[in-house]
Amino acid sequence: MKRLLQLLIIALLTISFSSVNAGNYKIDDNALDQMFAGANTISFAEMGAADLPGVADLTSSATSYNKDPLIAILLDFFMGPLGIHRFYLGTEPLTGIAYILTCGGIFGLVPLVDLIVLAVNYDDISPYVDNPRFFMW
Repeated sequence: MKRLLQLLIIALLTISFSSVNAGNYKIDDNALDQMFAGANTISFAEMGAADLPGVADLTSSATSYNKDPLIAILLDFFMGPLGIHRFYLGTEPLTGIAYILTCGGIFGLVPLVDLIVLAVNYDDISPYVDNPRFFMW
C-alpha cells in the first residue's frame, strides 16, 4: 500500500510538471529597465496602513491575515495525515511533525475530526488559525 501511494504521488508530480515549457517565456530587458527607471522609491515610514492593500496595521501579527476555510478543508481532505492543513493555518512545525509521527494523527482520526470541525465552522475558522495545540478543537 505504501509503495502504491508513493507511485501515485510520483505519477501525479510527473504529470503536473510535464506540461511546463520554459521555452515559451521571453523577457524584454529594455521594457524591464524602463519599468524600473520609472518606479518611485518610498519607505515604509512614509507609508500609512491604508496604502498597503489587505494590511490593517503594519505592526499587526500574522493572525490578522485571513485564511480561506475552503483551502484548509481541501488540504485536510487530501493531505490530512501529513498535517499540511495545520501548516496552512499557521500552527507550529512540531504539530505537523507530530501528525506524521503518530501515523497521520492517531491513524487518521485527528485529521478526520479536523475536517469535520473546519466544515462545521466554515464561516469563522479564526480560533483554529495559529493554534499551537495538537488537537485544534
